Amino acid sequence: MNGRPAKRGRWTRAAALCLAMGTAVGTLTSCGSDGEVTYSGGTFEKVDRAETTADGDERPASADESRGRKLALKGMELLRSADTVRVGVDMNTKKGRQKLSLHMDRESNCTGTFDSGPTRRGDLIMIAGGATYVRFTDGALDEMREMAARRGPELAERVRERTALARGKYLKIPTGPAARGRAMPADSCDLDKLTEKIGTPEPDEVITALPATHRYGTDVTPLSEKKDGEETTVYVAASGEPYILGVEAKKSGGMFSGDQTMSMRMSDYDEPVAAVAPAAGMTVDISQVGAGGSGGSLFEV
Repeated sequence: MNGRPAKRGRWTRAAALCLAMGTAVGTLTSCGSDGEVTYSGGTFEKVDRAETTADGDERPASADESRGRKLALKGMELLRSADTVRVGVDMNTKKGRQKLSLHMDRESNCTGTFDSGPTRRGDLIMIAGGATYVRFTDGALDEMREMAARRGPELAERVRERTALARGKYLKIPTGPAARGRAMPADSCDLDKLTEKIGTPEPDEVITALPATHRYGTDVTPLSEKKDGEETTVYVAASGEPYILGVEAKKSGGMFSGDQTMSMRMSDYDEPVAAVAPAAGMTVDISQVGAGGSGGSLFEV
């Protein structure tokens, strides 16, 4: 080997969490760095990169470990080279459960759904160089009304009027940094940003290929990393090119809560993103609901 202390099971986990949080949070600059990842005023814990374990284990990699590493590297290479991909994320954090499904390309076109808890559920369409369209579910709008009602009649009336305008319609929000409220997942809709900070494993990190199994309606090869109660499994296609089809991560404590799991599903590689503006009759300009450029006055009740 190379004489350095052995690395153990960190890169696949860090890459997966970077992708998941990048999609769910839309704050990508901190993935793989020492900075914090923030969301709606809360904080995710830092994503750990590869840790050094001075256990003196310099044994040669097994056949399954060598194969696992090659498949992981190829899977990430295919992801980085894809023109489009759909990423679905279901994770529990200290800020609650996050669920998204976004189909995105490298031009910042995107369609999908989001569920970030009460008042923040709906679907979106983002068109590169155009606008972002967000439609909240009726349930989310009802929750906005209920929350406003608890804060007094004046706010309740204002939110009632605005949610009435928004019900069943897409809010049209100009694209651009100044137009993005903190509740908007628009920053998530760029495949370049999502993949540029994944990184690569250290030479002696252990990623083990397990026997093929059936998942997501097809045969897959699980790639496993385990360390100190943490387990990450990446599922790649067992036939043809090893595209990454899913990821599952488990951890006790830390950034996870509840069932302490994160699941990610990846599909529709290189399929066109159908980002088309809704009909004019189905849209409401964000200025009409008194939310200014950021949309904050509507979302934050």
